[in-house]
Amino acid sequence: MRRNAPNKKPLIITAAAAALLLVLVIVGAGASRANFFENTLGSVLAPVQRTAASVFDAVGGFFRNLFNTTDADIENAKLKNELALKNRSLVEMEELRRENERLRELLGFAQSAGIENGVTARIIGRPSGVYFRTFTLGAGSSSGVDVNMPVVCASGLVGVVTEVGSSWCKVTAVVDSTVAVPVMVERTRDTCIAHGVLNASGDENRMELHYLPADRRDLVPGDVLITSGIGGVYPKGIRLGTVTEVMTGDKSSINAYIAPSVDFAHLEELLIITGGGENG
Repeated sequence: MRRNAPNKKPLIITAAAAALLLVLVIVGAGASRANFFENTLGSVLAPVQRTAASVFDAVGGFFRNLFNTTDADIENAKLKNELALKNRSLVEMEELRRENERLRELLGFAQSAGIENGVTARIIGRPSGVYFRTFTLGAGSSSGVDVNMPVVCASGLVGVVTEVGSSWCKVTAVVDSTVAVPVMVERTRDTCIAHGVLNASGDENRMELHYLPADRRDLVPGDVLITSGIGGVYPKGIRLGTVTEVMTGDKSSINAYIAPSVDFAHLEELLIITGGGENG
């Protein structure tokens, strides 16, 4: 049986590299001073020499890595790769732990609020900037989501579904000026309406309180507002926000300003209420 001819490719590559190194050394050697012709020729060949120098460095680096790589270097590279993978796994595990914690908190809120039916969804789209009035969730009609369904998180009322696709829906936040929420003062049980504030700069999230009866304006900063359940859209008892400033005088149509209980800049997973909220 005929033996296979030895592979001469590594030998040819090594010989070519050695020849190239020899040429570069010869080109680099020369007199310390040059005449006009040599200077002109040097200016023309300068780009070629720079390229040759780069090739020289690359070839030199190749052979240094080829002949200086030890078992310790290989083991060190292996350990670095393993460490990078472990760090990535730790980050992913921490993200899963935080997500699980948020979902447990959301489930606990739903149980305490008497919400029997809901769809958990993650925010998959939002406008640029810290504050936003509308955003997109990754759940739609295929999951039973429909328009006018309220959306909540563990800290309170977030908004209402205003547009639905098969696998997504758009939510308008309660701080938007197009949203009106029937609420009551938790302490006094007086009912009124909370509106979002039209703010062109978009640098502040707050709401206004309207239609508080004139003879029952026992309202102070710090009073908590919750949904009243009137109108049938928002279940009763969901926290909306806290009174920050009470307006005095009969000329103003605004009874008070409200700071929402939800931190809109840090929302991730939300609950769309599809039914079963308390209304009594």
